Amino acid sequence: MNILIAIGGRKYSKPTLDLGMKVSNSFEASTTIAYVGKKISQFSEKDVSIVHQNLDERQLYRPGVRTLEWAYNFLKSKEYIQEEKVTTFNDYLLIDEEQSRMRVLLKGKHSNKINLILRTGEIIEQLRSEVQDNDHDITIIGGGNNKGMHHDLVQFIDSSVLVVKNYSVKKQYKILLPVNNSKGSNKAIAIAEQFAKANKLAVEIVTVLENKSSDDKLKKILERTEEKFSNAGIKNTATVLEGNVVKKIVENAGDDSIIMLGVSPKNPIMKYFFGSKPISIAAECNCPVLVAK
Repeated sequence: MNILIAIGGRKYSKPTLDLGMKVSNSFEASTTIAYVGKKISQFSEKDVSIVHQNLDERQLYRPGVRTLEWAYNFLKSKEYIQEEKVTTFNDYLLIDEEQSRMRVLLKGKHSNKINLILRTGEIIEQLRSEVQDNDHDITIIGGGNNKGMHHDLVQFIDSSVLVVKNYSVKKQYKILLPVNNSKGSNKAIAIAEQFAKANKLAVEIVTVLENKSSDDKLKKILERTEEKFSNAGIKNTATVLEGNVVKKIVENAGDDSIIMLGVSPKNPIMKYFFGSKPISIAAECNCPVLVAK
């Protein structure tokens, strides 16, 4: 399992990094923590690099270095990384790998590899490239207020996406798991099972009936999922809801929920213009939402 955690400003990235590392540790996953900074012109980079040689101030021409330092210190304070010789973050830990990417390789306590990545350029393009080039299974992003960006990330990044909204380490969370007959739903069930087991969370399994033609199929899926979680020793409830899928899930999601559901099987172009239920749920709910693909 490979997981990508995208961080932004230090002030707002703590919940994203905290929940992201919990997910990563649940799967003992290789983890990449990435900051995407603005790309500066070739001319200004050349000039500032000369200043760097004289003043040893790499952060002047590498936006995000201080954010990576903050992430490093956060991982150290939470004991997510195993330290050997390096006890403090040093700018020269960053290794240039390509024009828009730099990397720090660390060793985690639950994984053999944690990467700190600094990329420069347009954020959606850079995260999409990171996922494609490194086969990430889950991309974790902050909630923030840019719904258009969340829509595009969920829509076009080729991995499952967890949007971390209104997350607090002080709350006791439960997983809200809507199930249906899509492949994405099966992936969400697998992720929810592992995450719930690793973190001792209860799971509220629901299915929403919109029309009679699918009623029996969805009820059977609900029953099988309930049995699966019970056999795994995971505390759970199973509920049948009726009505509009988005409305019912939003109504049943509290601010102590982590929603995990599968992506719609619609054509991506159709989803972009007409929307999809998982994307609508991620936009409307005020809690973390994982859209599994």
